[in-house]
Amino acid sequence: MNTQRDHKGTISGQPTGVLPRVVTPHLLWTGGCLPLKYHDEWVHGHFSNYAVRGDGKSMLIDTGHPAHWRSIESAVERFLEETPVDYIFITHGELPHAGLIAQWFEKYPDAIAFGDIREYPLYYPQYAHRFKVVKAGDSVDLGDRRIVFLPAVWRDLTTTLWAFDTTDRVLFVSDAYGYLHYHKRGECDLKTSEVPPPNAQMMRFLNERALYWTVHADVSAAFEDLDEMLRQLRPRYIASAHGGVVDNSEAMAPLFKDGMMPTAPIFHQVR
Repeated sequence: MNTQRDHKGTISGQPTGVLPRVVTPHLLWTGGCLPLKYHDEWVHGHFSNYAVRGDGKSMLIDTGHPAHWRSIESAVERFLEETPVDYIFITHGELPHAGLIAQWFEKYPDAIAFGDIREYPLYYPQYAHRFKVVKAGDSVDLGDRRIVFLPAVWRDLTTTLWAFDTTDRVLFVSDAYGYLHYHKRGECDLKTSEVPPPNAQMMRFLNERALYWTVHADVSAAFEDLDEMLRQLRPRYIASAHGGVVDNSEAMAPLFKDGMMPTAPIFHQVR
């Protein structure tokens, strides 16, 4: 199944140069790219979110960036064939990940949000009953699959969680596995196997801003934890909020580790 169709148009499973794109019959990659300045040159950075459609329930992985609301809303409607969004998983509370929660709640009055979102009833008291705090190891049943919440190996906030779709074997990694692209060939909706490997220096540039602790800590200390998670889960896809969908994980893992290493580390470990 390569496409999703209805009277509003087609979402392709093949690359078109822009999001949205169907990754599997049950996974929609949506959102968009925004321009960023890199060494006096304009490049693109992904601001992605995802919709997972089970045979019983559906879930959004992050809300999407407010700049992309109209396109995300339309894409999700088409992909779900206008059935409602049941659940929303907020990986962590920053604008690209949680900034559209009020819009989704208004659009889908029965939707429930999950995550380490203990403070959200203070921000949205009118929706306090619709926030459910979860921790690593908890899961949500979508019918033919479960979404399992995982500890984030690479995180920018202490509340960050990752997630895993047990049927399609998709690992959702929030800010991890991010990279910039030059956007010279319509790369915004290409998987990592469809483009040349990301530039490590551009990856470091992004990570030093999205995961700012990488310039202060021994990042390699987390590599073993990541390797163990990948060994156990054997993901078919790795879905990042700030990079293309990774569909060749084993080949890309060393490059993403390299991209986490700071360009000018100021951390010195005392031995």
